[in-house]
Amino acid sequence: MPGILDGIKVVEFAQNAAVPYCGRRMAGMGADVVKVEPTAGDAMRGLAQLAPGEARAYAVINPGKRGVTLDLGHDDARRVVDALIAWADVVLVAFKMTDLARYGIDYDRARTINPQVIHLTHSPFGPEGPDSDLGGYDVLVQGRSGAGFTMNRTENGVPMSTRPAVNDFGTGIASALGVVAALRHRDLTGEGQRVDASLLGTAMALATPMVTHFERTDPAALAVLDEDLALLRAAGVSFDEQRKVYEERIIPGGGAFALYFRHYATSDGLISVAGLSAGLWKKFHEATGVTTPDMREPTSAAFLAIVDEANDLFRTKTTREWIDALRAVGFPCGPYNMPHEAINDEQIRANDFVIDIEHPSFGRYSTTGQPLTFSAAPADPVGPSPRLGEHTAEVLAEIGLADSLDALVADGVVTLME
Repeated sequence: MPGILDGIKVVEFAQNAAVPYCGRRMAGMGADVVKVEPTAGDAMRGLAQLAPGEARAYAVINPGKRGVTLDLGHDDARRVVDALIAWADVVLVAFKMTDLARYGIDYDRARTINPQVIHLTHSPFGPEGPDSDLGGYDVLVQGRSGAGFTMNRTENGVPMSTRPAVNDFGTGIASALGVVAALRHRDLTGEGQRVDASLLGTAMALATPMVTHFERTDPAALAVLDEDLALLRAAGVSFDEQRKVYEERIIPGGGAFALYFRHYATSDGLISVAGLSAGLWKKFHEATGVTTPDMREPTSAAFLAIVDEANDLFRTKTTREWIDALRAVGFPCGPYNMPHEAINDEQIRANDFVIDIEHPSFGRYSTTGQPLTFSAAPADPVGPSPRLGEHTAEVLAEIGLADSLDALVADGVVTLME
């Protein structure tokens, strides 16, 4: 059965993760996505290779696409670029802003070729402001957005970037939402348009509960916090201790997180528990027998002693035993999987959140599936990631350049799969 985006043609000028992940999500919904790579291949092809030119990261970010190669810097590349833009409903672009016009893939040029085109323009830090022209990666916006402060692990006293690259993949999903919204607008008005997405915008959106400021309460509290943090830093206090001070002072409901919304070590592994209402807290104590605390004093010695009591108690039984006990009273909980365990989790498999794909170069691999499903237009299983230059001849024929293929190959403008 055709997918919900069946008939939508997408050309992707992007490498690495964020915008290619947008292309992947659209391909999974039935769009025809043509990925344009440099003649040497997407940078992801070089990370953790499985076969020459084929790598793990590339394989999981790009299933279901067709692949062509193109040297965008070549003098004759413009005719291929223009033909692809004329063919497409959607153009996905992720280059430094200063390079877009240089390669002829900017929106102003695209709309002269195809006035109805939807042009997704991605920039790391957003299209405006002093850093709009800079290149960047997920780790940079983890730091800049403030989100990294609360989610990064630490090593040798400094934060480590969080993996997976949540802002890359979050941007891919947000970009797909922006594109389909623009397609809907085009359906209503006939107008194409530019859609801007950025890693920093995604990071700020994902940090919504944390990055806030309330004039009624925050200025005085933050002024004191800044003074105390300055003293701690001057004294060489570790990043983890600084973060602990911040969370105790600033994050609402911190005590509840310490007891009811966290991961516990069990006798054979870990368990995740999650309850943020008084009714659920009562169920937690019913199942565990842990002392009920005074939630008005979440930093008191008495409260911290109850947290220690819970830590000790959870270590006395297996994860399965605790899941059974907590679920029996209706308290939300579940297993804490390592990535390779999640792949075979029964619940994950039942919803096709992980799928298996067969690749002609290195065999079967498992990767994440679609996060969304549609009852009226289910997406068919996607094929593997494209081999380098696999569809160059096929796509150039579709966009009217079949007669030029040999010359373009001879001149090094495009390459074919070896």
